[in-house]
Amino acid sequence: MADPGSSENRRGFLKGATLALGGAVGVIFAVPLVRYLLFPVGRKVVSSASEPVDVIAESALVPGGPPVQVAIVAAEQRDAWGKRDKVGVGSAWLSKDKSGRVTALSAVCPHLGCAVGYDEGGKVFRCPCHKSAFNLEGVKQAGPAKRGMDPLPVAVAGGRVKVTFVRFRPDVPDRTPV
Repeated sequence: MADPGSSENRRGFLKGATLALGGAVGVIFAVPLVRYLLFPVGRKVVSSASEPVDVIAESALVPGGPPVQVAIVAAEQRDAWGKRDKVGVGSAWLSKDKSGRVTALSAVCPHLGCAVGYDEGGKVFRCPCHKSAFNLEGVKQAGPAKRGMDPLPVAVAGGRVKVTFVRFRPDVPDRTPV
């Protein structure tokens, strides 16, 4: 006569083995799927040019003259899975003082990110969205902005001006890159 406990032991073993095998197959398929879905999480999302971008000839800037707005176009931009060439990442206001020093200010308002324009009559930068105003050095003169305009790194080489565009966190008093 057969032992009734051995049939139950065998069923328990087969049930456990089936669950273990199914779990292993699930993990084998789940790991690549999860890695594929989480791939962009570990990658840096590009919001600005990582290297200086050639924007204008230095001779186009008049010493002590009005600022000149330039577009900053990155040669290449990578975001998660995609890659694009010649992408506009922002713009800047360039000026040259009487001593010949070139400076760049981000055209993004530090309040909420609107585009800052130049008022030639008042010789100030103005944000049309919330009426913030900044002098030619980018110092806040009026409005809700919590800081002045953001300076950008500039390099002059071979008669060309190169600017590195950096995005900063809006509506905070300190300059924190995004």
